[in-house]
Amino acid sequence: MANKKLGFIPLYRSIQEHWLWQDEEPFDNRSAWIDLLLSVNHDDKKLKVGSQIITIHAGQMWTSYVKLAKKWHWSRNRVYRYISTLKSDEMIVVDGTANGTLLTVINYGNFTHHGNTNGTTGGTPDGTPSGTSDGTTGGTQTININNINNDNKLKKELSAEPPVDGGDWQ
Repeated sequence: MANKKLGFIPLYRSIQEHWLWQDEEPFDNRSAWIDLLLSVNHDDKKLKVGSQIITIHAGQMWTSYVKLAKKWHWSRNRVYRYISTLKSDEMIVVDGTANGTLLTVINYGNFTHHGNTNGTTGGTPDGTPSGTSDGTTGGTQTININNINNDNKLKKELSAEPPVDGGDWQ
């Protein structure tokens, strides 16, 4: 992880609409990582998967290896190896089901900036969000790896559904 004292640059999601980002050349590892950071939710969002409604939290995305391969112009095996490398380096958590793959960026709050001009996250010194009187974090959110997809019942229900787009998932 980079030294936080070095600062940061804001990178807006609209860069994905720029011609440089839409180049047909295959992504390199750095571009794929930046694309993941740009593609994960920045707010909680409900998503229909099969007949279930699930909530995808900030720092998470619902996707498939096939979709990432198409987007990055990589083979499915290369995507799998890359995602496995990120997982083994504890950069992401991967939870695959029959209907798709939930990717979670670990410590997503360290990559975001919500209105603070001094580069802080609005959380505690260890990077965890601090509570406010209205129950919000007052800044960016750090994903707690222990709370990710704890709902085994939901996972089983999602696995039981047929693939949403004819077998494209995972």
